[in-house]
Amino acid sequence: MTELQKRVLVSVIFIPLILAVIWFGGIWLILGFALVTLLASSEYIALLRGVEVKLGWPWLVVAVAAYLVMAIWRDFDPAVLWALFLVAALPSVFLWNREKSLPRAALSFFGLFYTAVLPALIVRLGQDHLQARTLLWLLILIWCTDSAAYFVGMAWGRRRNVFAMSPNKSWEGFAAGALVPFLIVIILYFTKVADGLAVLLLTAFAAGIIGQFGDLVESGVKRFCAAKDSSRLIPGHGGILDRSDSLLLAGSFLYCALKVISKV
Repeated sequence: MTELQKRVLVSVIFIPLILAVIWFGGIWLILGFALVTLLASSEYIALLRGVEVKLGWPWLVVAVAAYLVMAIWRDFDPAVLWALFLVAALPSVFLWNREKSLPRAALSFFGLFYTAVLPALIVRLGQDHLQARTLLWLLILIWCTDSAAYFVGMAWGRRRNVFAMSPNKSWEGFAAGALVPFLIVIILYFTKVADGLAVLLLTAFAAGIIGQFGDLVESGVKRFCAAKDSSRLIPGHGGILDRSDSLLLAGSFLYCALKVISKV
């Protein structure tokens, strides 16, 4: 079976499942992203072991617990963030190493925030805007962004080496990925498939711009760890971090942006 056939088969199986989880929301959404946190945290631990940064499996338990608290109980955000900082910093107190302790603490906190806090914010986005299907539209726009960036970059990409962590990406592909979501939401709005133009445009910005930055962030992590993929979990697609990198940043950004707008 070729890589393309593997990718198509996995997509046929998992895309309906992902869409169903987001559509129904509630406990299904919480459990779905709990699995994302568990797998993404496991991949992060394995990636860092490749550069001799050992976090240990108890770190995984902390990540999942932090995700669940933030996804279910929203009044504990400051306490959770403080606890994550303590978990990241405390090993340095007892196992101080001048060269390794501070980088390890920084990578630990980054990982906890990346694989636990961001998924929790995505769950909040889905729960708070379930009727408007904002998370569903965001995911669809991210898929459109990825497709446009890939195919335009492959066909017409000339200006490459723009981003050091992902030298194969081109300006042409990035621009196409950024533009396509805006065209789609304008069509959706004027055909009355979806309403709320301001939120749609913000969703397009999250998918087309922030989502692509999310992909670059994860590429930076992999390049630091000298890894091609975050894992081999999904045949033809890499790992869970490879598949959720754009959504992690775009979804959490959109939740925060809508929260700020609601307070203005």
